[in-house]
This record gives sequence, structure tokens and C-alpha cells, in this order.
Amino acid sequence: MASYWEFGERGRQPYDDFAVKLGMTTEPLSNPQATYDPSAAWDPTPTGDDDYFEGYKAIKQGATDSAAAGTALATGVKTSNGRISTDAEGNPLPFITQEMKASGRSTGVVSSVGFSHATPAVFGAQNVNRGDTHAIAHQMINEGTLDLIMGGGNPNFDDNAQRRATPEYDWLSEEDWTALNGPDAPMTLIETTSDFEALADGSLEIQGRLIGLPEAGATLQANRDPLTTPPDPDAPGSPNLGFPIGHELLPNVPTLATMTAGALNHLGKDEDGLFLMVEGGAVDWMAHANATGRVIEEQIDFNHAVGAAVDWVSANSSWDETLMIVLTDHGNGAPMGPNSDSIAFQPIENNGKGVLPGVLWHSGNHTTENTLLWANGAGSEDLLSMVVGEDPFLQSILGFNDGRYIDITGVNPAIRTAAGLVAPTPVPLPATGWMLLVGLGLMVGLRRRGLAD
Repeated sequence: MASYWEFGERGRQPYDDFAVKLGMTTEPLSNPQATYDPSAAWDPTPTGDDDYFEGYKAIKQGATDSAAAGTALATGVKTSNGRISTDAEGNPLPFITQEMKASGRSTGVVSSVGFSHATPAVFGAQNVNRGDTHAIAHQMINEGTLDLIMGGGNPNFDDNAQRRATPEYDWLSEEDWTALNGPDAPMTLIETTSDFEALADGSLEIQGRLIGLPEAGATLQANRDPLTTPPDPDAPGSPNLGFPIGHELLPNVPTLATMTAGALNHLGKDEDGLFLMVEGGAVDWMAHANATGRVIEEQIDFNHAVGAAVDWVSANSSWDETLMIVLTDHGNGAPMGPNSDSIAFQPIENNGKGVLPGVLWHSGNHTTENTLLWANGAGSEDLLSMVVGEDPFLQSILGFNDGRYIDITGVNPAIRTAAGLVAPTPVPLPATGWMLLVGLGLMVGLRRRGLAD
């Protein structure tokens, strides 16, 4: 959808020419353990009801949430929905940023949603309840594993980037916010777009641990209100033109690309290397709402963040010492073509650059299709050893790869191997499943030469 809107065609995203392309299945821990079945996920048999086809019905069953999926990425272990880097019994699991930090690297997380939300949380905290954002934020800020945190959740600003009359402490406690603004703050706090931009262009350097909370609410842009007056499409040079939902972005809120570049500059000062997880999180929220235009906006912002990371590698590192993985932690919404209620698995319709594509959404929740993964650089080939099955429809319907796919637990050991850490042996799962892609997250792992030898 984003590629059609931005370019009028597929194949022009910064990760499209990455060396490794694989499917990835995402089921959480269950009893018995659910596994992906391509023949069920792509079954075109009509159901005679609002699910339309058996495959559509199949992918709506047993989906992961971002806490369990993120835990699988951060720890290599499946867990139950709602857990933040703990197992199903509530025992804490070691997560990759702890190991990276212990090996001498700098570590960080960036998100377009609240910084203590599920995906960034699993890389900086352990908790049995993803909703316990105050305790999660406290651990992320104070425990010391993360050298950098950036995301939504500034208590002083609402979703329209307007200052609140009274702060709202949804993403961290009042005590931790007070501490961040105090003389003995555990991390240096930045809030203004000018500081984020200066960090990104290299004109601002900050020593020590850094937390960046833009002057916005839970999201950078996704939750903003529409304009009361629609833009005039005939107005020459109108700043309101060229946005998928018909009006301009909030001013003075940094983009995810700016935050990514700044995060890499900050962490990249460490000669021993870095690990960074960047999440385009709001695309998931907008997929829940089946908000096509806002999904496109969020996906484009994420794609530009990948581009910023690729540019940073070119300028400051190389693919001989850097591993970059682009993936999604689960599907959401099952978007397909406008007539996919009668044509099974009809592709999304390309209506040209700058025009909303033809889309019909089939769910408002997470789904279990075979998601897509791209990887490039040092150690990317290690992901091939994690292959657990083949899904021919990745090739025949999506035109993505040769059908090979991994389980979500295969990502962590591949990163650990590339970083020179001792990788645990993953437990292989039976092959079973597949489909579309919504909601990407970017992980950048940098290893300096010598550390991984």
C-alpha cells in the first residue's frame, strides 16, 4: 500500500534489494503448540459467511500480541500473550540488549508509539503484564541496560502535540518524570524537534544515557485529529497536499527517520559497536482501525527510517560489520484487494502514485499469516540456517521469495551469532502457514570488527 502510494509501484523501498528474504511465522506459546500450515492459511474454499474463504478464517485464529512476539525476538523464547520478556510462568528471560550491553556494545530502542509499549519494552524490561507501563518504564529508565530510549509518551503533550493543562502519566510514573527533569536524572532528556534534528545532523552531542520524548502524545502523528476544513486540492503550493489522509502532518514533531539517525549517531560513538531496535509501532494501531491512509503514512515514515539507517551504515560503517533486519512481529487486519470478498487472496489494487490503493480489510485484529523479513550484511546468511519450512504461496501469490520461512524464535539466535555471542540452539517447529504484511519493525545490530571473531 505504501509503495503504491509513494512510488506507484513495488520494489523501490530501501530494503527491497537486501540479500536475504524469508517468510516468518509468529504464533505465540500455546498448548498444544500452534504452528503455521500453508494449506490452511491459503485455502480458497468459500465459507458462505463473513469470513468469505477458509484461509481468511484460518489466519484469524490464535494470533500473537506484540508482547509475546517481541519477547520471542528479544529472547528467542516463545511465551504467552501479554508477557514482557518473561516465560509463561512469569520467570524473567534474559533479553538480547542485556547480552549486547555485557559484551561492550551500546544499546537502544526507538518507537513511534509510547516508549514503554510492548515492543520497545521487551528490549528493556521484564514484566508479566504488558499493561504495567509504570513499572516497565521504571526498569527501562533506571536499570541501565538501555543507553538510549526514544518514543511517544511525553506526559505534557496530547496527540495533537498541544500542551496539556494537566500532565497525563500513561507511559511512565510522575515520580520517574520528575526524576528525569531533576538534577540527578538517570538519563538526559530531550523533547524539542530542534534537539532531535541536531542529534541527527551531528551538531548536538550528548554524553551518557539519553531519553528522547518528543512534544507529542502516545504517537508521533497517527492519533492526530483531522483538519476541520479539508484542503483545497487546487491551491497552488498548498502545504496540505500530498498526504494520504488529506491533511498535513503535525509541525514540530520529529519523524521516525530523524529519531533513527539521531539514535545511531548517539550510539555509534561507541567504538565497540551497537544494537538498536527501531519500531514503526503506530502502523499496527492504524491497522486495527482499518485506516488505510494512516497505515500508509506510518509505513512510509518507517520506510524512510530504514533509509536513514542504510545511509548511516554507508557513512559510518559497512555491511561487512553491520547486520540489519527488517521484519514485522505479526500481521494485522488482513488487507487485500477491493474484491477479495469474492476473489480469494486478490492483491491490493495499485491505483497509481499519490492515489489510495484499492483495499478491503478482513479483520480488526492481529492475524497469523506468514509475514515477510528482509536482512542484509554481516551474518544475514545465518538466518538461512533457521529455515523451518517452505510456503510456495510466498512466491506464487506474493512474488516475494522462493517460499522458505523461519519461526520468529529464529531471529534472536541469528543476531547473537552475528554479534559473536553464544547462540542457543533453537527448537525447530513443524512447518504450517502464510500471507500478507502489515506493521514493520526495524532492528539494526552493529558489530565492530574483531569483537565477533
